Amino acid sequence: MELLKVNGLRKHYTSSSGLFKQGTRVQAVDGISFNIGVNKVFALVGESGCGKSTVARMLVRLTEPDGGEVLFKGVDIFSLRAETLKAYRRSVQIIFQDPFASLNPRMSIFSTLSEPLRIHGIVPKRQYKEKVADLLHTVGLTSDVMNRYPHEFSGGQRQRICIARALTLSPELVVADEPLSSLDVSIQAQILNLLAELKQKIGLSYLFISHDLHVVQYFSDQTGVMYMGRIVEQGATDELFTRPLHPYTQMLISSVPQINPIYRTPVDRVHLNNVLEEASSHAALPSGCCFYPRCPRRFEPCGKIVPTLNHQNGRWTACHLYAVPSPQT
Repeated sequence: MELLKVNGLRKHYTSSSGLFKQGTRVQAVDGISFNIGVNKVFALVGESGCGKSTVARMLVRLTEPDGGEVLFKGVDIFSLRAETLKAYRRSVQIIFQDPFASLNPRMSIFSTLSEPLRIHGIVPKRQYKEKVADLLHTVGLTSDVMNRYPHEFSGGQRQRICIARALTLSPELVVADEPLSSLDVSIQAQILNLLAELKQKIGLSYLFISHDLHVVQYFSDQTGVMYMGRIVEQGATDELFTRPLHPYTQMLISSVPQINPIYRTPVDRVHLNNVLEEASSHAALPSGCCFYPRCPRRFEPCGKIVPTLNHQNGRWTACHLYAVPSPQT
């Protein structure tokens, strides 16, 4: 079943260039589309600055889009107001990247976790303590920590508290924006196992945003690869990692150290590293494929014509190498 559907979502920003100079228009998200099913994990991967976090903020209505639509159970979330928007925010919660910055240092853990209960009127005030204790137990913490403050916890414990806060309103979808990136590797495994356990126990769906391909391969059902605000490849995670089609996806997977690599690209390793390290700018994109300046397999139409996402054998790929030929006339 389809829980959330994103159609042609767009967002641009204008960067200031000085007092008397006109700002530069930056297309942070450029017409992306994807679906998230019930009790499924859809992952967005890509380099820093490709627009992943902007997508996350638009899905929870922290940032308004410039175009496109997001349908939650068939209803466009950007048309919601007042009580209907409040109900949507109960159903869709977010876990931020930095657990140190996303908790108010002046609020106790009890205040942090009980505040959503008060705002949304989920349970009577006399039941707040019991509810908070249940939430802490769910994420592997004991109830005796509820009167403590964020500075008294480690990074992993803080992220567990952030997850508990996201679960306070019993959401159906959790947007996890790089939830592991600021944690030690050993703590990452604990948090990832917790997210997987919650998915199984209460049927959560996730939009999982990450640049760690090992984690994405383990945790997600479907994966979308973003580059410069666009999705260049999308499909079932196992198939995408086993047989990547887009040159950018091939480079990403080949650049990850692996003991027993599943996929080995024919691209020369030195050339690969040089290409991935080249700086790219949203403001200087070519008129054709956004990956054209860095692509080792580019040819004539790539710099002039924007490739569309074509569907072949269960995979969506935006590349002229896999363009659907036009019918003969």
